[in-house]
Amino acid sequence: MANNLRQTLLDVGFDLVSEQGFAGLGLMTIINAANATKGSFYHHFKSKENFGTILLTNYFDDHLTTLNSFLSDDSLNYQERVQAYFQHWTDEKLTEDFKIKCLVVKLSGEISGESGQMQSALNEGAEQVIRRMEEFFVEGTSSGQLNINNGYQTARTIYSLWLGCTLLSAIQQDRTYLLNAMEETLTLVK
Repeated sequence: MANNLRQTLLDVGFDLVSEQGFAGLGLMTIINAANATKGSFYHHFKSKENFGTILLTNYFDDHLTTLNSFLSDDSLNYQERVQAYFQHWTDEKLTEDFKIKCLVVKLSGEISGESGQMQSALNEGAEQVIRRMEEFFVEGTSSGQLNINNGYQTARTIYSLWLGCTLLSAIQQDRTYLLNAMEETLTLVK
């Protein structure tokens, strides 16, 4: 039961952070939405920042699992795997009414430049995503299906492109940015 409450707090927290951001989100809002108590929150998390760090860590764990499932799909060639993954991104990271469901995009502006745990979790998680894509690009190049000179730089460029285009799509309520990101990605991954 205790782990269920912990997960409920994280699930509710994800939804609330996706809607409201982190800094302005009151702790009691999370606690009340999860039908929890302050004591139960602090039983599972040392602080709001600890909660945010765990939220980000879990988010990246899920993100990497999804990324790995697309990149390891042997029924598709290497470029098709990248296209399938970023089509999933297009479908899942930005709702039809332009609400951001990517915690990296949502929280980057709030916590970047800070020296806290959340900044570290954000940096480490982003680096894990970039490194996984780099491995995939190196593997694809070694197999002869891709021709990428610098896997790390390409992965970093593509990840940055998608983060930025997701943000601009939300700001301007225009999915064209995501379509352009897909075109550019497929140009880079050949």
